[in-house]
Amino acid sequence: MVPSLHQASRLRQHLVSLGAAKHIRLGIVHTYTSELLEPWLHFSAALNQLSLDVYHASYGTTVQEASSDSGLAKHAPDLTLLLLTREDLHPAFQIPAACIKATDKQEIQAQAQQALGGLVRQFRASIPGHIVVTILPGQSSPGLGLYDVMAEQSESHWWNCIKADLAGHLRAQYSGVSYLDLDQLVTQTGRGNFFDARLWFSSAFPFSPQGALAVSNAVSTLAASIHLPKAKVIVVDADNTLWGGVIGADGMNGIALGQEYPGRAFVEFQKRLMSLQQRGFILALCSKNNPDDLNEVLRNHPHQLLKEAHFAAQRVNWLPKPDNLRAIAAELNLGLDSFIFVDDSDYECSAVRHSLPEVEVIQVPSRPAEIPSCLDALARLEIVSLTEEDLEKTAMYAQERMRKSQLEALTDTGGSIDDYLRSLNMKMTVHRDDLTSVTRLAQLTQKTNQFNLTTRRYSEKDLAEMIGSENFSVYHFSLADNFGNSGIVGLAIVELGASGRARLDTFLMSCRVIGRMAEQAFLVTIAEDLVARGVTELAAEYIPTRKNVLVERFLPDNGFQQADDGGYLLSLGSSVGNASDPGSNIPITVEGPV
Repeated sequence: MVPSLHQASRLRQHLVSLGAAKHIRLGIVHTYTSELLEPWLHFSAALNQLSLDVYHASYGTTVQEASSDSGLAKHAPDLTLLLLTREDLHPAFQIPAACIKATDKQEIQAQAQQALGGLVRQFRASIPGHIVVTILPGQSSPGLGLYDVMAEQSESHWWNCIKADLAGHLRAQYSGVSYLDLDQLVTQTGRGNFFDARLWFSSAFPFSPQGALAVSNAVSTLAASIHLPKAKVIVVDADNTLWGGVIGADGMNGIALGQEYPGRAFVEFQKRLMSLQQRGFILALCSKNNPDDLNEVLRNHPHQLLKEAHFAAQRVNWLPKPDNLRAIAAELNLGLDSFIFVDDSDYECSAVRHSLPEVEVIQVPSRPAEIPSCLDALARLEIVSLTEEDLEKTAMYAQERMRKSQLEALTDTGGSIDDYLRSLNMKMTVHRDDLTSVTRLAQLTQKTNQFNLTTRRYSEKDLAEMIGSENFSVYHFSLADNFGNSGIVGLAIVELGASGRARLDTFLMSCRVIGRMAEQAFLVTIAEDLVARGVTELAAEYIPTRKNVLVERFLPDNGFQQADDGGYLLSLGSSVGNASDPGSNIPITVEGPV
């Protein structure tokens, strides 16, 4: 049910009174009326713990707003929303698609991509923050009606091909740019509910209240996913969450899980969780249960989709769930504020909320039919990029478990940590100024909190500009060993100054590789590269936060001397680290920078 504007305004005022909202500057550039969207934007932003400062460009001044002295540029938006129509991409879209010759469509499609790419290029060059591109869907059903899907000249098929090309071009060519598919919102809402023909023909505003709210929710969700703390782990209960009933009481044949109601609802929820894993979120299992009973379901139930391998960590026992969540966080080396806990029990949800207020708690609905969609509205589970590292996270944590097992086996037989590190046969690959990895590098600045000297956050655009600048060098590394490749897990940004001086702006590393001397190997490699390029002094700083105490001693422990101003300075003529030969005691083979 969509609230009235009056109801939405009152609820927004209440949410604003609670405080603690993240302030976001939003810029809107449009070729149809956008001002009527604003109250819905403010309402949905408040629901996502955001407050908006909105700038509306003058109607139709799209190209003008892409300049560095425009009103939009002066607004310095965190997020820019481009509200475009199909006709903005090519004049041929003014006539029905069925009237366009098949021989002309390929050229029209190429020119539409070129037009949008050129426009985005101008905005990306002059406007900070993230850019969200939208194209207004057709407000009428396809011209060929129900036959459209069968037609060789199908309008819907052609438009889907155009969107795929446009989105692919934006993904490949521009950093910090997203394509928001309004057609998907039309599908969810229904065309008749999404548009208001009276407002369109009278005011050039296409959306009904329901459509305006759907668009606003999508925009504020993207803003929240970019600017609010990132979720990383989804911890789920088992009984009455992954399946209906209690395995210990009902047995394998008694739990609800299968093709009949209510079991099919739980199967669907497991599909949703598998999809979330494909977005890069880690799944963990936390259940008060007999491990043998639960494992029987995971391994042998014919309709159980989630298997043991899907979970990066498991706690199946009778301990309090807050204690188990702490143990999972320690095992994964992740903060509890990146956890989402999903359970059916009033008691368990209340216990976690009380003991671990930093954990976001979602209680699954009591009606099975509502369970599959219970996580759909969480902005923290939306993404604006997807990297290879995201797709391989669960496998990487499985590799880490194998490393720990090898360490335990070695220490049990009298081996040392040095023996363990050498046994891994580690190889580090260091890259410098690699524009192809900018999406992952931006992710690292946004998500890495513990091993991070300064916790400065950078967007893809920021990093792309640094990589293209003569004043910065951007380094990153990946680490491989006997058990697999970590992917890109470390980043350093060096600002190059005059007279042989440089400044270490950022130095961070994923917690997944802590304890393997990767940080020392990375620092030594950077220092050697800077020396080869004429740098003699490297300044650095440690900016303490609540989470990065882990790196409090990193600089002095690696040869940096503290200056009177509290900063640190390393003479690159001296060794990095404690050894006379800085790389002699590091059991890592380094390749690069490349």
